[in-house]
Amino acid sequence: MALGDSATRPDWVSFEGRDPDRLAATLTSWVSSVVVRPLGRESIYYKCAWANAGIVSIGCTHIEGRVLFESEADGQLVLLVPLRGGVDLRMGREAFRTSPGRGAVIEGDRRIVAQSSSAREHMFVAIDRAALLRQLCDIVEMPVSGALEFSPELDLLSGPGTAIASMAETLRAGLTGDAPLRRSPLALTNLSEALIQLLLDTVPHRFSEKMRRAVSPVPRHVKKAVDFMRANLSRPITLVEVAAACGVSSRTLQQGFRQFKMTTPMSYLQDLRLKALREELTQAWPGQSVADIALKWGFTHMGRLATDYRNRFGELPSQTLRSC
Repeated sequence: MALGDSATRPDWVSFEGRDPDRLAATLTSWVSSVVVRPLGRESIYYKCAWANAGIVSIGCTHIEGRVLFESEADGQLVLLVPLRGGVDLRMGREAFRTSPGRGAVIEGDRRIVAQSSSAREHMFVAIDRAALLRQLCDIVEMPVSGALEFSPELDLLSGPGTAIASMAETLRAGLTGDAPLRRSPLALTNLSEALIQLLLDTVPHRFSEKMRRAVSPVPRHVKKAVDFMRANLSRPITLVEVAAACGVSSRTLQQGFRQFKMTTPMSYLQDLRLKALREELTQAWPGQSVADIALKWGFTHMGRLATDYRNRFGELPSQTLRSC
């Protein structure tokens, strides 16, 4: 499930009705490409409300009647928090039933099928994938790509699941209509980022172990290498030069970065340069081009840069430049 362009959506919308095609069209504009199919001849009824908060969107959906929902994979992440009733959920090969005490983490790299056979009410929390990856990259200090492979079932009755559900409800209540959270953009951003952090910290995923390693004590030669890289970002330095500056062999430096940074020294250097490039793009003067700024940080192949930058930040360098 994926967020559309948050800039083109209203801050708040509510709707109700019985037309499944209208429900599908509205959900598609907010969450992802959704198909809604009533099961049997009986009519359905729905009442929905969605709030746009930028990197996080919150929806609450009440549906009566037997309904089948299908959504194609498109890379985003949605938390499903049942409030009443449940659905039979299938995500790829995973299948289970949600309930008020049992939610789901839906990662949009797989086809989703959900079947509701009775009245139910769910809260949805849709998280922008680019924001999620940026926050994870900052923690593990390395580029991250591909599916995060979150554990799909979320216990809402104990442990971290209760905190996630509580924080989601705080966001929902604070965004409804003209609620006060809308008048405090900084608080809204902080709360949204805190929810993402809580999700990354407490729900198992492919990078959980790397996150734990990221807070482990880092050897002196690795810290020294990072400091040397930061001081020489705009120079074409080599692995041998970095290792010599740290007083260790290239092999020892490689081993240290693999163990404590989960990447190679040169990949780490590349990521530092991408961050520096992004920072300068956001502060560019009128008339400056991407190529001019990229050359300063050692990027000479604009096609490869565009691919690496989009994988890292979820947008092209030119998009960052235009938004500044």
